[in-house]
Amino acid sequence: MGPSGYRSVRTIAKGGMAEVSLAVQTGLAGFEKLVVVKRILPHLCSDGQFVQMLLDEARLAASLRHPNIVQIYDVRRDEESFSIVMEYLQGEDLRYIVRTQARQRRYLPVPIVCRVIADVAAGLDAAHRATDAQGRPKEIVHRDVSPTNVVVTYDGVPKLLDFGVAKANVHNIYTAPGSLKGKLGYASPEQIEHKGVDARSDIFSLGVVTYELLTARRLFRGDSSAAILQAVMEQEIAPPSSHNRRVPPELDHVVLSALRRDREQRTHTA
Repeated sequence: MGPSGYRSVRTIAKGGMAEVSLAVQTGLAGFEKLVVVKRILPHLCSDGQFVQMLLDEARLAASLRHPNIVQIYDVRRDEESFSIVMEYLQGEDLRYIVRTQARQRRYLPVPIVCRVIADVAAGLDAAHRATDAQGRPKEIVHRDVSPTNVVVTYDGVPKLLDFGVAKANVHNIYTAPGSLKGKLGYASPEQIEHKGVDARSDIFSLGVVTYELLTARRLFRGDSSAAILQAVMEQEIAPPSSHNRRVPPELDHVVLSALRRDREQRTHTA
C-alpha cells in the first residue's frame, strides 16, 4: 500500500534504505496520475537524526524547479514510515545506457553525450545557485551524482534524481562498508576524506559520469571497496580520447578539468 491518496501498482526496487513503487495518485472526479513513491523502510525510522536529515533534504529538493531535475511532489508520513512522492519518468538510467554500449562494443555519438551532460550540468547549476526567499544561498550539494541517478526519458530529456536522499546515501557508504560499492567510484576525493563538500564535489562526480559515457567503461574499478577508493585517489586518468578516438581535444580538456583531485584546480561551476 502507498500513502493515503496513492494506490500502489507495483514495486520497482527494494534496497537497504527504501522500497520504490510505481503508484497512482487519485483524486476527485476520477483524477489519476502515475507517480513514484519511495517509502523509507520502517527499521530506519527509529533513528530520529536520520529521519530528520531525510525530511530536511526532501523539503529542500521539493523547492527546486528545473526541467532537468526530477520533481518531488510530496512528503508523507504514516504510522510506520514516511514516503517521498515524485515525478514518474519513462526512460532509462545512464547505468543501463553505459552497460548497453559496452555489451554492443560501440560508443554513443559524442554530440549526444555532450547534450546529456550539458542538461544534467544545467540542473546541477540551478541547484548549486538556488537561494531562499530572502536571497540567501541554500548551498545545495547533491553528493550522489552517478549513472543510476540520471534518467534519460524516451523523449530525450535527462533528469537528475535523488536530491532528497543524497546526503543519507553518502552517509551509508561509511556506516555499511561495501553495501554501496558501486557508488564509491563516483565519490569525490574530498568525500572519501570526510572533508566538507561544495559544488565542486558534484562536478568531479559528473566528470566521472561523462568519462564513462564517452568511453563505455568504468573509470575507477577494483575488486574491493578499498581498491576502488584507492583508484579514485591515486589512479592515473588517461584522456577519454585514448579509448574513443572520436573525442576531440577540447572535450578531453573539459573532462580532465572536472576530474582534478585538487578541488582548487578543478572546474568551479557546473
